[in-house]
Amino acid sequence: MTPMRPPLAIVPAHNEEASIGRVIAGLRGSAPGVDILVVDDHSTDGTAAIVERLGVTQVRLACNLGYRNAIQIGCAWALANGYQRVICFDGDGQHPASEVLPMLERLERGEGDIIVATRYAQEGAPGASLGRFLGNQFFSRVASRLTGQRITDSTSGMKALGPGVLPIVAKGDFLDLHAEALVYLGLRGFRIAEHPAVFAERAGGVSMYGRLALLRYPLLTGTLILCSIARAWLEGDRGAGR
Repeated sequence: MTPMRPPLAIVPAHNEEASIGRVIAGLRGSAPGVDILVVDDHSTDGTAAIVERLGVTQVRLACNLGYRNAIQIGCAWALANGYQRVICFDGDGQHPASEVLPMLERLERGEGDIIVATRYAQEGAPGASLGRFLGNQFFSRVASRLTGQRITDSTSGMKALGPGVLPIVAKGDFLDLHAEALVYLGLRGFRIAEHPAVFAERAGGVSMYGRLALLRYPLLTGTLILCSIARAWLEGDRGAGR
């Protein structure tokens, strides 16, 4: 019998030379035994060189495709290379490496098909602007009501994906991997569990949530949630979770 591959940490990175070395060191120190894949989303700084120097496997994209595509490509690479469990871990230094193994252990114990790190299990959210906090909370409550599952941090990028969810994300049918994906997965019967975590502030680089996101994010997210509802309804029971 072929032994099961260890979990894989998928790290999307675009111009993260200020933090990528620390992110890799944190994963190696706090999550030994977890393989690492960096998906370099066409960085124009020294990100790729740092990853290569550290001896970490990386996929370098020929053009900037954005966060969602970087994660989808990482998940497709994971499946093609025999991985069944992955954790998405941002390259900007905000995600706590100390929570990687606890999240994967909860996934292994069957506590959920997808484990989402949440900043909002308790009061306060370091590093979150008021606009992003309010938008996050609104759509998290919408997602909770629609799925019947507790979701408090729908924009969290730190997610552990099990073997049932991984192929769905790898297929690349989502335009956004946050509230849209959680609503779809929840409506299809997949179990969403949350894991409390404290996120750090960005150490460098530029966030994908700029000022225009205050206008674009609610319109896009609302539309995508409606699309997820329709898609889950049309697909019925085919391929549903447990």
